[in-house]
Amino acid sequence: MNLKFKLLYFLSANILKANKKFNNLHSGESCYIFGNGASIKYLDLNLFNDRVSIGCGSLFLHNDFKKLNLKYYYAAHPFFFYKYWWNPYKKKSEKNKCGNLYRENIESNSHVEYFVNLSNFFGLRGSNINYLHHFGSFSSNPPKIELDSLFSTMDGSLCGMLGLAIYMGFKKITLVGCDYTLRPRSQGHFFEFGKFKDSIENDTFAESLLSYVANKVDLETLTVDENYTGQIINHISYEKLFLSKPRYKENKDIVSINNLIALNDVNLEYKIY
Repeated sequence: MNLKFKLLYFLSANILKANKKFNNLHSGESCYIFGNGASIKYLDLNLFNDRVSIGCGSLFLHNDFKKLNLKYYYAAHPFFFYKYWWNPYKKKSEKNKCGNLYRENIESNSHVEYFVNLSNFFGLRGSNINYLHHFGSFSSNPPKIELDSLFSTMDGSLCGMLGLAIYMGFKKITLVGCDYTLRPRSQGHFFEFGKFKDSIENDTFAESLLSYVANKVDLETLTVDENYTGQIINHISYEKLFLSKPRYKENKDIVSINNLIALNDVNLEYKIY
């Protein structure tokens, strides 16, 4: 840990200690972890309220978001809740329309615990806001996962949510809409127009972490198409899990027009129309 991170850790230690309340809070329980993959277009979210869910990204834009038993939300982009932000796609500083969308979601879901990057401490406060940081140290095979100090799995939303689930003591985890855990690997989002497409991109950190987690808990990924399987981890089909066939819906059928317009307006190069 370099001097900058050592100083940050020293100054934030008491803030991070508050996360100890989540340690083994769900010991032995099962949960769903929701990504934002295009396979969500095939799912009836009403069926997923039998377990606690952890969500991320733009899941809150789904019309049936509030029908989930969603208790935790991972939104750990650095410096994300300020008036201006650095747009990673446009590579420029601009007014933060995306952060404002998230802020509105947080304000309307006070029962959900949100996990955000410590860099947002001065931009976002609240009784349901919890802060995390990696302090420059990342590990896909950590000796211990710690939310209350150095959170080393903070490398992308899926990795972060897996870290949350392990720390909270969940023993069975089903990944939903985490389409890049499938083979062939696929890409695309439920709020974008069209069906998912195969991708050749690899994420070695995520793959290593999936193997690490699979050795600790019962981990599986949900499929909606028999041509897609879970290669790194086990998979289970939507039809087998719920005795219901997947049915495709376009983005305009599961996300309101106003939210699609708002998402299109944040300049993140999503294919909304």
